[in-house]
Amino acid sequence: MKKSIILIGLLFVITISSFGQVIKTKVIDQGGSGPYKAIAVREETLRDFVVYRPKKLKMAVKKEGALPLMVFANGACANTSITHEKVLSEIASHGYMVVAIGALKMANDENWESTEAQMLVEAMDWLVAQNEKLGSDYYQRLDLSKIAAGGQSCGGAQVMAVAKDPRIQTYMMFNSGMGDMSMAGASTKSLTHVHGSVIYIVGGEEDIATNNAKLDFERINHVPVAFANMLDGNHGGTFNEQYGGAFARMALNWLDWQLKGQKDKSVVFLEPDLSDFPNWSIDVKYFRN
Repeated sequence: MKKSIILIGLLFVITISSFGQVIKTKVIDQGGSGPYKAIAVREETLRDFVVYRPKKLKMAVKKEGALPLMVFANGACANTSITHEKVLSEIASHGYMVVAIGALKMANDENWESTEAQMLVEAMDWLVAQNEKLGSDYYQRLDLSKIAAGGQSCGGAQVMAVAKDPRIQTYMMFNSGMGDMSMAGASTKSLTHVHGSVIYIVGGEEDIATNNAKLDFERINHVPVAFANMLDGNHGGTFNEQYGGAFARMALNWLDWQLKGQKDKSVVFLEPDLSDFPNWSIDVKYFRN
């Protein structure tokens, strides 16, 4: 904590700043390919999560305005995002702030425990509190009206389990779908709770989630929904590739369109223009051109 002492007449007033909450940082893929080099952060007030954010937050906000947000749940509903960190760091490097379930790990030791979907709500609560807290690094730098909830595999089910949360504007299901199953507190019924746009990003016939995602796409009939299929992506997609590979680029097109209002990015989905995405297919419904 940073302390300052101010003399007012004969009265000493001690003020304590809340700066310096960061207790550990990590750089992934040299900070990503975006205009704002990203870092992964462990926060003193959020020890069971990782914050992926531009390193020079003030500069990013000056250029972008208040940053859109994503909360993220991991494959296997695990308490670590290390297997997804390349995608999440890459997203952050393009002017986003991501909070993922699980404490920051410097290396993958393959030790993990299961988590609860409610942690996504905790992440959103923390973001709201930090944006309102005078002295926080994030004070008035976050756009709370632009929140994406994303998850991979079982993490996608966790997203659906909290789908009612009114703060969520768009949902991102990576290698995930409910189909006719129940998982992580979610089921087919959870689809009716979705109140914003949805994208499924899956990995072709070898992805065990693809058929469930197709069923979800067919059943959702009240909000805009997209189905982006990397035909040779398998269940792990490109999470392991530098800068998160094609999964990160597809996710960024979606986020830039849905949360930043960049209509030029909609051509990937609405035309669809897949010139930058060989061996992908896209289906959409309920979008207005």
